Parts: sequence; structure tokens; C-alpha cells
Amino acid sequence: MFRSILVAVDGSAIGHRALEEALAVARAMGVPVHAVHVVQTATYPSLTLNELEPPAIAQQALFDALDREADEILAAAEEKGAAAGVPLTAHKRQGHPGAEIIALARELGAGLTVVGSHGKGRLGRFFLGSTSSYVVDHAASTVMVVRGEPDVA
Repeated sequence: MFRSILVAVDGSAIGHRALEEALAVARAMGVPVHAVHVVQTATYPSLTLNELEPPAIAQQALFDALDREADEILAAAEEKGAAAGVPLTAHKRQGHPGAEIIALARELGAGLTVVGSHGKGRLGRFFLGSTSSYVVDHAASTVMVVRGEPDVA
């Protein structure tokens, strides 16, 4: 049914659950998994590490930290894939998370894309945007959304 599975990982608890679900489906179907982590490339002009540091240096330091974090998240995904006996290829992308996930799914011909949902609800999606909603709305193939616990207001 699926030739491969793409799972988005972000280092969160729900991201770990999404990876576990993707690995379980892949193991049952005998297909490989591709894990993707997207480093957002939005600019943070007001963010500096201290008042004397130019914003460009602070921004580069932030991107370097996010890049290292992405490498750690993807290395952990590769370890989980190996432990599960599922071939897993890691992909690091930069840009808008939803758009990059959709683009990679199309490039790979992934039959299933697995994403986590942090349970922010309708109001949260309105104000914050939602990667999982974007993927569901724009995907050309099947999407599995692994739900988190809903926020209690």
C-alpha cells in the first residue's frame, strides 16, 4: 500500500509518539521511514544574546543552535529506527515546516505522512498556525495525525 513513510520529528513528546507510530506501521508493512526535522528560517531582528552584540551575530548563533538541535533530534530518530529494525533516513530542511514537509513527501513519493498535533484546538490554530493542519490541507497522499492531549483552559 505505501512504499515509504515520512514522519515529522521536532523533539517534543508528541513528536516522539509520531515517530513510534510511523515505525510501527513501517515495521508491519515492511517499508522504510524518512524522518524530517524542519528548522524555521524566520528572522528574529530583536533577538540578541546581549545588548552589545549585533543582531546578525545573535541571529547566526540562534540558527547554529537550532541546527545542532535538529542534528540531535534526527540522530535520536535514526537510533529509534535502528532499534525497531526499520530502515530510517534522516532529512533536515529549512523553511516553513508545513510547506517543507509537503515538499519532501512529494519528492520521496511517500504514501503516508505522519505528524503530531499538539492539541492547541481551533483558537490556537487561528492565532499560532498549525503544522499538522497545514499538512492535512495540502497533502497529496494519506496523513496520520498523532494527537496530543488537548490544552485545558
